[in-house]
Amino acid sequence: MLTPKDGHDEEQQAFLESPYRQHNHESTPRSSMPLQLERPPIFYLRLVFELAMAATIVGLLARPFSGSVLCKMTVNPSPVPQFPRKTYTFLENTTYLNENMFASRESTLHTLHNWIGLSAAARGYIHIPDWANYEIGEPYTVAVDRDSDGPAYMMSVFHQLHCLSYLVEHFQSGYGGVELDEEVAHHSAHCFDYLRQSIMCAGDTNLEGKTAAGPGWGSEHECVDYDALLQWANENGAMAWRGNLPDEAVL
Repeated sequence: MLTPKDGHDEEQQAFLESPYRQHNHESTPRSSMPLQLERPPIFYLRLVFELAMAATIVGLLARPFSGSVLCKMTVNPSPVPQFPRKTYTFLENTTYLNENMFASRESTLHTLHNWIGLSAAARGYIHIPDWANYEIGEPYTVAVDRDSDGPAYMMSVFHQLHCLSYLVEHFQSGYGGVELDEEVAHHSAHCFDYLRQSIMCAGDTNLEGKTAAGPGWGSEHECVDYDALLQWANENGAMAWRGNLPDEAVL
């Protein structure tokens, strides 16, 4: 590694005549000396290196800021469109959840049955026949109509609703004295963690203040237009789920 003094000496040497030329200078008339002094090869190597460094710096400055190099800021191509935004006011809605629904399993299932309208007809499965054109991983194979199966993906928002519905159902079971088994424990742990990550992914930053409706209620939130999302999901869904009874038609 060159010290500052070494580098300074090199720069001086690059512009000084070599001993050979100095020797000739003593015996050569000034008028016959070449006008351009010879430079050592290291001068040109250093010049190329410095130009390359300058070009790199200019290129980095010209690029838009993309955050940490560890974060992938670009979104993979997806067949799902960008949905419009809409302002919603969060308010208690006893159609979907209420404190009396936990009195019995039947009451819980009947209340959860009202959630069916919140999900797509295919319970969230989106049929993507040209899935290979997108960076979305390998699809599930599900029934896309009465006669055939095809590639489909679960849209995350509907998976989230399923998980929340499952937790509500089994909260009532535990409240009613049903012993927790291994399958329920495993599924519940999955759903709690999946919802945790989903909440953090959505990152709702709307600010909530005091309202007459109570904590969390009465505040406006800018959200995806859920009607537009649901319409697209139904237009591109797999085969519709046919169950209609409360004990079988929950998310």
